[in-house]
Amino acid sequence: MAGTTEARIRSRADLQRYLDHFNRREYAQQIEFYAPDVLYKVGTLTLTSGQGIADFYADFHEHCKEHVEIAQFALQGDACAVVMPSRFEPFRDYRKHGLTFETGKTVEFVSFIFYTLQEGKIRRIRVARYAGSAADFKT
Repeated sequence: MAGTTEARIRSRADLQRYLDHFNRREYAQQIEFYAPDVLYKVGTLTLTSGQGIADFYADFHEHCKEHVEIAQFALQGDACAVVMPSRFEPFRDYRKHGLTFETGKTVEFVSFIFYTLQEGKIRRIRVARYAGSAADFKT
């Protein structure tokens, strides 16, 4: 598929489209952005396929409403870095893969996400948490 609807990350708008699919739980559209050998680590879990990532989040989102957004974005070549505030609203307890979310206890935090791209497709996803507030990234 060519043009602006192509499932590749080449701009902030492209990453926003990817995250919009994530936030709307449109997993089939989300995984179109992944390279065949995508690698993502979350908690104690290592996911090695787009379908594996989709399956993980489909299960997780049966326990917790999640919303992510872009606070800051940088793209140079095949390196994409994002400051990403996230909000988690658990409606069922979730204790799997080193992750713990308790019913009724909303959690907000900021992640630094580093994506390695291959021809615009997401090949590697690395995540680190920031101890401060999302307000630290408002201009």
